[in-house]
Amino acid sequence: MERNKYYQSKSFLKLLHRYEEAVSEGHVPYLEADELTDIAEYYMTGRQDAKANQAIQAAIDMHPGSVDPQIFLARQKLFYGKLDEARSILEDITEQDDCEVIYIHAELLIKEGHPQEATAFLLEKMELMQDCLDTYLHDCISIFMDYDKWEEAKEWLERLRESFPNHPKLPIMEAEIQMGLDDYESALAALQKIVEKDPYNSEAWNLLSETYGALDRNAEALEAADYAPAINPEDSDALLMKANSYMHDDQVDEAIECFTKYLDAQPDDLSAMISMIICYSTSTRFEEVLTLTEKAEQLALKLPDRKDDLTQIYQLRAMAFGYCHKTSEGLATIEKARRYCEKSEQWRLDLSIADIYLQNNKPKTAERYYLQVMKDTSEQCETLFHIALSYCTAGLYDTAINLLNDVWSMLGSQEGRFVVPYIAHCYYRKNDMDNFLQYLQVAPYCDRVTTQNIFRDIFPDMPPEDFYAYAYKEVHGVFPPDNLTLQT
Repeated sequence: MERNKYYQSKSFLKLLHRYEEAVSEGHVPYLEADELTDIAEYYMTGRQDAKANQAIQAAIDMHPGSVDPQIFLARQKLFYGKLDEARSILEDITEQDDCEVIYIHAELLIKEGHPQEATAFLLEKMELMQDCLDTYLHDCISIFMDYDKWEEAKEWLERLRESFPNHPKLPIMEAEIQMGLDDYESALAALQKIVEKDPYNSEAWNLLSETYGALDRNAEALEAADYAPAINPEDSDALLMKANSYMHDDQVDEAIECFTKYLDAQPDDLSAMISMIICYSTSTRFEEVLTLTEKAEQLALKLPDRKDDLTQIYQLRAMAFGYCHKTSEGLATIEKARRYCEKSEQWRLDLSIADIYLQNNKPKTAERYYLQVMKDTSEQCETLFHIALSYCTAGLYDTAINLLNDVWSMLGSQEGRFVVPYIAHCYYRKNDMDNFLQYLQVAPYCDRVTTQNIFRDIFPDMPPEDFYAYAYKEVHGVFPPDNLTLQT
């Protein structure tokens, strides 16, 4: 995140403009090795390999004895998962005590699945960093955070606190580590203190928005997400937080607008791209799904550590084909997904096949697949709920209602009552107004958020508790009597 901020800074953008202007005129300007390396890293993070290689070759040509370009080449190999090549480059660097060389050695150990060995290595090198110990400890925390090694990051945070109890980054790094450890309540309290003390801290507002979202406090997530872009309109992370907040609140059109702006600034963020594909799919914009999944597939294939995303990308693409009534293309795409899907998860692909058949008016074939999926799944209730919603989407409302009631029975009257808004929706779609009103009356007390999300377009600008009264008036011409019994 801090590196992204540097790339958005005036000093770097001025440097980049000078470089690109010269390149467009047919020559590379003379710059220091670290400046050219920064430009190469900027291009690398944007997956612009040719431009990155051009910049780093210029650094090598102009500064043949500099360590910065060699460090970049090692990091580039690390970035693309070529660990042996990265280690080979590192071993040829004479300045083995350079902090960047030390960091890449540690990252190699983490990438190879040895985070404790990485900690031991960094502790061993710490004696050499006494003149810049605060920066070294901060960077060690950041390394483990970058690889989602939250327990190790927490250990290094305590070392920083012990040596530098007033370090300015302590509070926000601690909050982010708490988020990584799923301790969102503690993170929330910490972040609220930070923005209260420093209301212009856009990074804290972004994290606060993410934390509210994780706690399903979507209105507050959106409110927090508004602060960061107001502070810094160029903050792409703020756009991402706002997009995620809209997505979690089922405000799909608004989410798509924010994801579009974010991907204009960060065009190769695969996670954001997948989120936008999901939004397109939710809003039935399947041609856009097909276009964006093709781009996401190419990006995921290019990044060795993101091939696990291919299964999801192919499933989303297959379902889009299905909804576009291109059954054969959808089924062929599912088979591509099988190459990357764990054997224990293959049933999820069969579930997608069933969905494709169901959406293309082949309910008998779909049913055969659904029955096999229910035998194979390790998530009985979740899978049955998914199947129920698939029948609803296909317009087979009676079957959907029966399956939703089965889910309710499997989970019990209290835990399973979240299905009530969905049952109400099925009755609404099949124009059974008596049953629709019966279930809508109790839906807000069973799952208020879902009720709001399902019916917000039908009953805009009112709380879910008022939906029933206005629906009753729409059906009967008058509001319900005050003494009408509420059935729960």
